[in-house]
Amino acid sequence: MAAICTITLLFCKSKDSNPQSSAQMKSESSQYSKRHCVDEAKGLCAIFDISYPVFSGGDAATVAALNKSVQNYVLSAVGGNAQSSFALALDSAGLLFTQMYTDDLKDIPEITLGYATEIKDTVPFLNAKVATIQMDGYSFTGGAHPNPFGLLVSYDLTKGARPLEITDLISDTNAVRPALEKAYKILKGLKESDALSNLVYPEIKQLPMPANVGVAAEGIRFYYNVYEIAPYAVGDGVILLTWEQLGSLADRKRWVE
Repeated sequence: MAAICTITLLFCKSKDSNPQSSAQMKSESSQYSKRHCVDEAKGLCAIFDISYPVFSGGDAATVAALNKSVQNYVLSAVGGNAQSSFALALDSAGLLFTQMYTDDLKDIPEITLGYATEIKDTVPFLNAKVATIQMDGYSFTGGAHPNPFGLLVSYDLTKGARPLEITDLISDTNAVRPALEKAYKILKGLKESDALSNLVYPEIKQLPMPANVGVAAEGIRFYYNVYEIAPYAVGDGVILLTWEQLGSLADRKRWVE
């Protein structure tokens, strides 16, 4: 079989199709792509496709801290070397990923699927007070299914882009737990009266607060990653509790108005 080998490399910036901006700060989506095909006709390709938000405008130190946090997440997700410059580290991670595929094909010639790593970014909320970033990705290097991962985080732009913890946004996490658990059950097709154990790992007796939480115009988003509280088959979960649902547990004026 004649092998067809191609490598394409692309760094580009483009305006967000639905840009979010405040009077001072704006965001654009930047993309890095690398593709290496051993046999394109058979789909034997390694695809490394990463998009991430880049912020500009506003306070220079705040913007720098925000962009650095985004870059750190991307590099941690793709195994990049944080000690190098971001561009070099991302390019090196892409090269290593495509080389891994080439090496695996040599060792396991019966491989019939390509490999892929992908991250897509959105900025669901941005004003003068807070920036919310969501990045959803997956990696597939063989096996029964891809390995998904995601990030949802808000930053306090009045305090140098400090990442906001759930306790910054919710005054009493125990008080919000019943509404969150109810919403999670509904999201997964259960009745409110159904046992939570039908979904989550056996050791979880009550729904924990997620690691990822962010401000939206409508309320607070809670994001459970795949495997965070339940098996792969249950999937991830994004729950929005509106400001009205949260009531006195969350301060809308502090972040949105």
